[in-house]
Parts: sequence; structure tokens; C-alpha cells
Amino acid sequence: MREHRHFFEILLKGESIGTSRIPVNQLLLLLSELNKVLNRVGRVLQGQGESVRRGPTQKSIKDEIGLDLVELTHGSPDTVLGFERPSGQQAFDGLDFGVEILEKALKGLMEVQQEGEELPAGFDSGVLIACRNLGTLFEKGVSEIQFFLKHRPQPLGASYNPNGYGKIQERIHGPQVNIRTIEGRLLMADFKEHGTRCRVHPSVGDPVLCLFDEERKEEILENMLRYVKIIGEAKEDPITGKITSIVLHDIQRLEDREQERTDLLPQGTPLPSDFWQSLSIEELAQAQEVQPLSDVSVLFGTWPGEPDDGFEEEVRKLRQQSLATG
Repeated sequence: MREHRHFFEILLKGESIGTSRIPVNQLLLLLSELNKVLNRVGRVLQGQGESVRRGPTQKSIKDEIGLDLVELTHGSPDTVLGFERPSGQQAFDGLDFGVEILEKALKGLMEVQQEGEELPAGFDSGVLIACRNLGTLFEKGVSEIQFFLKHRPQPLGASYNPNGYGKIQERIHGPQVNIRTIEGRLLMADFKEHGTRCRVHPSVGDPVLCLFDEERKEEILENMLRYVKIIGEAKEDPITGKITSIVLHDIQRLEDREQERTDLLPQGTPLPSDFWQSLSIEELAQAQEVQPLSDVSVLFGTWPGEPDDGFEEEVRKLRQQSLATG
């Protein structure tokens, strides 16, 4: 058995993984989705309701789950990523929220790969979706991902494999009642006026209206204008048999089909990814460096101004000029 040298380690196996080598796109996918898993578990443990919510993650969670990648090495012949906690992180025995998040994430990952309906502690549908997205690595040549948390003499481990990936997908898809799969480009999302809905344009056939829950907003935004696969419960026209709408159960980006139906994409400079995300008053104030008013007297005399400052006379002149020019 390999000796674990770091606080947190990830071991990857598969035909796309070489000795001390991993494709950059797979590394980015691994790290980004793992970070989502940990962020969302932290939100659930803090009692923030749905882990998938708009707005930035609280700074406290970011600090608690912060990890530094310090080594990329071989595991005879697999690849191992070694992580350490930032030097500034301090915690007390029994009061380490970062370790609690990692423990709940690893234990929960093992549980959701088994049969059952109830979700483990620290998990909700948002965490489940992030675990599913992490599992897309199994479609790219990875055969197994192992996680090791060395916070005690006996490390806590968790293994993730294609079979467990399938179990997680089954949990997300829910009961198989008239379930359909549609592949196409995701366009025209509506989050307010008519409820949460979007439209998918297949390569062949009419666009399909998709209805989704509030908790899937982030996923929809991330995949806007992308070529995707949607899975959900279809409603059909009883006369024509055509799908009138689909209640969305799952959505996955199909990167290898991004070149299809590019004619549907809007022209011009794309909007920034955070365009649709509304900031809170506190976040707007911080972004614009607006500080609380400490002395109300600074507002005195700013409006309406001096009694004879000439404002009314200027307005009268402008009106006369407007009348003179017709």
C-alpha cells in the first residue's frame, strides 16, 4: 500500500492517465468540480438552504477548504496529486470546519454510490450534481478516482468509479416516468417573467421547452449557448405525439459536439459569464468601494443649494431658447 505523504491526496487511474501525467483539461475539470463539491457541502453544513444559490461563496468557506497543490507524482503507474493546507490556516482539535467539510464530502461520496434515496449528511441535490459532473472524467478515459484525507493516523479514503457514477446519475434522474433524452444547443433561458424555463434546439426537429427548478439556475447559466444533453420527464401532445415540454432532471455539456448548430449562436461579443448574476447591496458597495456614512453633516448644503445660485434663471433661458427655435 502506498504511503500517504500529504494532507490530502487524489489518485487517478485510467488509459488517459500516464505516470505523473494528466491532460490539462481533465485536471481543470477535476479541480473545479471538486471545489464545487466542497463549497456546496460547506453551505449545507452551515444551514444555508440550497447549496446551489446565486452569489459568491462565503469567504469563510473558501478559507476553510483552501488547499495548495504541492506535488504531481506517480503511484505505480498511476498519477497522484498531493495537497497541503495553506500555511496560514489554523484550527483547533474538534473545531476544524475545513476537515469536517472534507470528511462529509468523502463519506457522502461513498454513500451516494450505493442504492438508496436519502442523501447523506452535508449533501443535497446541488452537491449530488457536482459529484456527477466530477464523474464525467469517466467518459474521458479515467477508470477510477481515489481520495485520501490524512488528518488522523488512519487516513480516510473514498473511491469513485464508473459504476458509482451511474448510481449518482440514477439518483439525479429520479423515477423513470416517460423519461426522454434530447441533445441540442441551450438557448433563451427565462428566470423571472414566465418562471424558470429554457429552450433546447436539437440538430434535427423543433426546439424543446424545458422547465427546471430554482436549484438548477447555476447549471443553466453555466451551459448557456452550449451543446448539451438534457434528460427529463416529457409531456406530449396527445394528438401529434410531439414533445411539448420536458421537466428537467439532468443536464450535461457535450464538449465533443460544440461545433453543431453554431448557426444558432448570437453574433458579436459574448456577455461576461457573471452578467446575469445579481449582486447584493453589500457586494455592490464593496465592489464600488462605498463606505458607510460616518458624518451626516457632510450632506448639509448640498441640495437644494443657495437660494439665489442662478439655477432658476438658467432654466428660464433654456426654455426661451427652446421656444425660439421651435
